[in-house]
Parts: sequence; C-alpha cells; structure tokens
Amino acid sequence: MKKIIPLVLGSFLLLGATAACSESSDTATTDRAATDSAATDSGVRSDQRESDARAREQRDGNPAQQTSEDLAVDVRNSLENELPGSRLAVDVDGDSGMATIDGSVVSQEQFNEIEPLVMAFEGIRSVDIKAEVKPN
Repeated sequence: MKKIIPLVLGSFLLLGATAACSESSDTATTDRAATDSAATDSGVRSDQRESDARAREQRDGNPAQQTSEDLAVDVRNSLENELPGSRLAVDVDGDSGMATIDGSVVSQEQFNEIEPLVMAFEGIRSVDIKAEVKPN
C-alpha cells in the first residue's frame, strides 16, 4: 500500500504537467490562427469591394453615370486599399465635385497620399481633408 500511493500521486503529477504543456501549445495554435484570420479578413474585404462594384455596374447599367454616393464608396474603397490602417470617411458633393475626407491615418506619408488618390477619380474637382495623423 505504501508503494501504491506514491505511484498514484506521481501519475497525477505527470498528467498535470502534460496538460499544462499542451495548453501552451494550444495558445500558440490559437495565436497563429488569429494571424491567419486577419490576413484572410483583408482578402475577404477586398473580395467584398470587388463584388460591390460588380453589383453596382449590373444594377446601374452604365458605370459612367455614378451617383455621388457611388463615387464616395469608390473613393473610400481606394483609400482603404492604398492606405492600410487608415480610418477615413468620404463625402462627395455631386454638384460641386468636392470630396471631404475625415478620419485618421497612421503616418504623414499616408496623409500626403490622400489628395492625389482622391483627385484621380473622374468627377472630383477638389478635396477638403479634415483627417488627422494618429500613429498606432
């Protein structure tokens, strides 16, 4: 009996140590899965933007006749693609052709890229940038 008790206690300790090691392995797997998920999310978002553009073209028939809301969506999608980490809202006045950009970017370089990216769209005549630089 005296020899069985240490054997049973040793078995429990060995089992506990094995479980603790496998938990840290599960955490590493979970972290890796979260990283893979973030990479996939950006791909999903890109696919969603393309799908939205195709649906709008099919619905409207003529992509040259965009509404100011459609133009704002296209500008926002372009900024989202070109300026990762930015949080920008876009408003386009169809009558004057003015685009108002509000929100934040992560660097001064991104801030400097906003105007050329927005002006590349047909129908935009001027840009009012109210965005701020906020590093992460």
